[in-house]
Amino acid sequence: MARSSHPPTRTQPRGLGRRLRRLRSSLQNARELVEFGRLGPPWGLAYEVVEEGSHHRLRRYASVHSGAREETGTAPAVRGPVLLVPPLMLTSEIYDVAADISAVVALTRAGLDVWLVDFGAPERETGGLTRTLDDHVLAIDASVERVRAETGEDVHLVGYSQGGMFCYQAAAYRRGRGLRSLVTFGSPVDIHRALPALDADLGARVIGVARKVAERPLAHIEGLPGFLSSTGFKLLSLRKELAQVSEFFTQLHDREALVKRESRRRFLSGEGFVAWPGPALRTFVDEFVVANRMCAGGFVIAGRTVTLAELELPILCFVGERDDIARPAAVRAIRGAAPRAEVHEVGLAAGHFGLVVGSTAMRETWPTVIDWVRWRAEQGPRPSAVDRAVRGDDRDDELGRGFDEVEAFDIEANFEPVLDALGSLLGSMRDRLERTAGELGDTVDGFRYQLPRLRSLEALTADTRVSLGAELADRAAHHSDRTFFLWRGRAFSYADA
Repeated sequence: MARSSHPPTRTQPRGLGRRLRRLRSSLQNARELVEFGRLGPPWGLAYEVVEEGSHHRLRRYASVHSGAREETGTAPAVRGPVLLVPPLMLTSEIYDVAADISAVVALTRAGLDVWLVDFGAPERETGGLTRTLDDHVLAIDASVERVRAETGEDVHLVGYSQGGMFCYQAAAYRRGRGLRSLVTFGSPVDIHRALPALDADLGARVIGVARKVAERPLAHIEGLPGFLSSTGFKLLSLRKELAQVSEFFTQLHDREALVKRESRRRFLSGEGFVAWPGPALRTFVDEFVVANRMCAGGFVIAGRTVTLAELELPILCFVGERDDIARPAAVRAIRGAAPRAEVHEVGLAAGHFGLVVGSTAMRETWPTVIDWVRWRAEQGPRPSAVDRAVRGDDRDDELGRGFDEVEAFDIEANFEPVLDALGSLLGSMRDRLERTAGELGDTVDGFRYQLPRLRSLEALTADTRVSLGAELADRAAHHSDRTFFLWRGRAFSYADA
């Protein structure tokens, strides 16, 4: 019998050896993660703290004004400093998550003078959980003054999500003084339009009912912990959360790949989320969610009545087509709320996070912001993306559209078969919940609020004694700090009255 001239194959032993090496690398990386909590050094672009207030720190990123443009590869300086404002529940590092997806890196390299309002972590700051919404707006106001004093230039105020709402409020409080423009990303103005599949009127009723249900817990809460915000965000981004977990374990053997994504992994796993102070949370819910004061009736900051209708400066708002947190209709409402302002819009195929972090943001968002600042300084042409049409509130039935906020981190995984089933289930549950919420809102409105009022009116007769003073005293006892009436631009509380 003839023998084969080919040597026996060693495919299986070689494949086994490769798998053993991957296993050893995975165990080594896992052990280092358990022992040190991270892989590789932490990331963060250098900055200096120019001012430290009771509720904030004002950062300045040094690469532009330090005279090191040639060494760092930055472009010639652009007139008009940029002041970044983060939302309450996220750390300031939302603008500097990692080197390749860092807004401050992109802006400073382009020659912009970048500043940032850092509210810190309230749960770790002295008195941090007692901060009010006014404290944050006034911190931005003070920061604008300091930046102007240092640079001699008016400021571009830039904010993401609730940080953008702060920018609107601070600009209204200042009557636009000292501001060159406003730039916001996914910042709702008409919050009642942010509810899924509900019109504004029905949304207002549902929100009102929810506020009554949550009144007692909100009255006693010290603050909303950061881990709750983190968990809620992950639930809203279920598809990408599962994909991220899958990718992490798939690449556990590849130290270089893990180190590259370490900063964003830690940010999403909880480090990027901080507590929301209780007083600020209650005011936000009562004034800007329930009463919808950003677009209806104005609001009160430090005893002064202000309204977005007074804004007359240029505004650039970014709208996410896939944003389920700040839906396009809620964001676009700035046009109606600030009719005298020069409002421009940029639509992006992104979710809430993807507007400021990730490949879409680095490719479209921040280059547009850079072009906007140059255009306003007459150092460049009008940005090509400004006023680009967006699809508005068009919905997509796929789960990947409805729960896509973490697409900013550009994670891919083969979860489609499982997620298709989850998508159908969650979609039907969502539709049923929305229908039930609408019916519940109408029913509760009728039984809990309208009927008692009708009974009270029915009981009134010609000789019924009605005391405005008694009613005012009762309101002052239960809601002493709420606004009772407005006079010449000042707000007076029930206690004042």
